[in-house]
Amino acid sequence: MGFSAGGILTGEMLLNYDSTVTGQALDKRYQPDSLDRIPIDVAADGMIYSFYGQLSIASRNVNELRRGQLPPTYFCYGTEDPFVDEFQANIRALRQAGVPVQSRVLQGIHHGYGYRHGWIPAYDQWLTQTFNATK
Repeated sequence: MGFSAGGILTGEMLLNYDSTVTGQALDKRYQPDSLDRIPIDVAADGMIYSFYGQLSIASRNVNELRRGQLPPTYFCYGTEDPFVDEFQANIRALRQAGVPVQSRVLQGIHHGYGYRHGWIPAYDQWLTQTFNATK
């Protein structure tokens, strides 16, 4: 899960560095330790006023998103966010790629709302259902 640019970073990791990738993928001098033996696959992702893509530009590349084998993804964003079109374009592309997507749109809310506006209980319920479905 990530908020804003943190969500973009989370998405980058899920698109390109999930599964059993260790630090050696980024730096050949990296020395693996016991943590590197733990799989880093994820069962769900939360994009909170964020999206898969790069800073300010959501990915619309259906093939790239499909290749990423992304987990079910929850989006939460406000209608007054300057990136509302980017969220919506990313959601459309993800659905075309076959990624299960749930979204919650907060009416009249701007970017950067954090924990406010009552979105967390619905996200928690979605996570619980998603995690239970993967057992």
